[in-house]
Amino acid sequence: SRSDWSSDVCSSDLFPSHDNNTNCNLTVPLNSSVSIAVGSVINVSQYGAGQTTIVAASGVTLRSVGGWLKLSARYGVVSLVKVATDEWYVYGALTA
Repeated sequence: SRSDWSSDVCSSDLFPSHDNNTNCNLTVPLNSSVSIAVGSVINVSQYGAGQTTIVAASGVTLRSVGGWLKLSARYGVVSLVKVATDEWYVYGALTA
């Protein structure tokens, strides 16, 4: 379990899962830091009770309905879809 996730977990072949009772952030890195192909999908789950928030590194744009970027509840899953070099859509079990 992690208190905050570093960019090394942001890989299209991983399924990051936050298994912790404290809140944490998953930072989506710049493409220049971690190269992920446009079209890649990363699914993120919140296994523990602590809330997971998706955070953009400086220069990264995250787009979601209502600007929501927090997983809504334990066992919630969201998907991040890379649509441009440093732009992602975020959708799924989100809340304000």
